[in-house]
Amino acid sequence: MIFVIGQLASVAVLVLWIVGQTVSDTGVGWLLMGIFLMVPVIGGSSLVFVYWTKFRLMDDERVNFISGVSHELLTPLASLRLYTETMQIRNIDAQKQEEFLKLMLEDIERLSGSISGILAASKLERGKAVYRFEIRNLAKFIEEYIDGSVSLIGKAEFQSDLAPDCFCMIDEPSMNAVMNNLVVNAIRYSPSPARIAIGLQRQGDSKARITVADEGEGLAVKDKKKIFKMFYRASQRHVGTGIGLYSVKQIVKAHKGTVWAQSFGRDKGTTINILLPISQKDEE
Repeated sequence: MIFVIGQLASVAVLVLWIVGQTVSDTGVGWLLMGIFLMVPVIGGSSLVFVYWTKFRLMDDERVNFISGVSHELLTPLASLRLYTETMQIRNIDAQKQEEFLKLMLEDIERLSGSISGILAASKLERGKAVYRFEIRNLAKFIEEYIDGSVSLIGKAEFQSDLAPDCFCMIDEPSMNAVMNNLVVNAIRYSPSPARIAIGLQRQGDSKARITVADEGEGLAVKDKKKIFKMFYRASQRHVGTGIGLYSVKQIVKAHKGTVWAQSFGRDKGTTINILLPISQKDEE
């Protein structure tokens, strides 16, 4: 619509200019009219350029998303196929079979996690996510998350500093997804073995602050806000879908909280901060 209006305005300026020059001695009035009409032409052209640029960026992000999703889905599938074929054609002892089955279960969990993440992001985008809030002790919640994520946590060196008695109204499954996304990102963008610190502190009497800090690649200044956009990835060196931190932001927003990133630059680590409102409760 903007483009069509701009083109019509351009034709109108040209016609009026020609007519004005033929019927007027000075043409001052027509000159002013031409200038007046050129303003929407220039403005419209600028808007077309801006939206065209945004469309190109969105298209690039879509291509990166498809590439990332393909990798996230095909890699565990290829691994599962390899283990299955190996067990079919070779006589493998019980110990080796048990090892293969363990690795296959990890691939299945990874595949399931990728699909669940995509479906969850789709629900968040369409506003279809369902939350069941309850008051939880955040320190206990985080401890339970760490205890229940042994296969993931085992790939990194973890330390935690959790303030007790921070009670917040949360939806446990979605907050588990938040923690999982943050930990996976911290491991992915850190040298092996990743060193990750999870913190929980009170911010006055009304807020609780969760932090997940790593010593990995860090972020450029321009990426600190962009990483929470759907499909955006700060680094193309690592494969991913670009929906993890988008989901984090939407879930935290549904919890009436805020999330932001801190980093002192490339190769200086990243800290993701989540601020949630505290619910008054003396005991869980």
